[in-house]
Amino acid sequence: MRYLISVCMVIGVFIFSGCSAKGTQITLLPEEGGKTGVISIADNKGVNYNIDKAYSSLNISQRGEIEKKVETEKTVETKYAEVLNALPKKPQSILFYFPNNSAELNKTQIAEIKKVNQIIKESDIIEVLCIGHSDSAGDKEYNKTLSFKRAQNVASILMKDMIDKSLIKVE
Repeated sequence: MRYLISVCMVIGVFIFSGCSAKGTQITLLPEEGGKTGVISIADNKGVNYNIDKAYSSLNISQRGEIEKKVETEKTVETKYAEVLNALPKKPQSILFYFPNNSAELNKTQIAEIKKVNQIIKESDIIEVLCIGHSDSAGDKEYNKTLSFKRAQNVASILMKDMIDKSLIKVE
């Protein structure tokens, strides 16, 4: 869903950044995996123009005339590099598995968490969510407590080396 919102924001930026004496260009970007939605625009005469293929464009003149066009991925990336680079990076998920009924991490996992910490330090990360899970067998409250302890243990290892501990949220 976040990715779809990002795509819509990019389309909006394309609309407003393309406004000039030449008019406006709307370009449809693919979602991850190459899927696309559909953009439908009506011209000043009420004729609908649809684009549903990645990198297809609609050029809209100031008089409301519409021209369909297909760009290449490379052309779009070059033309809108500044806008595309301003988009937030897709969130990453890193999983750590715990032994049954335990919130303890082994040495290998602790070393992996330290590698993650290095990635965080080298990136423009604005938030780190540590979310614990457990199975659904047994007592619900026990599982909820265990899940939270797991998340806390990962967070505490991350926080040992972190400069800005406020980046980490535990759920």
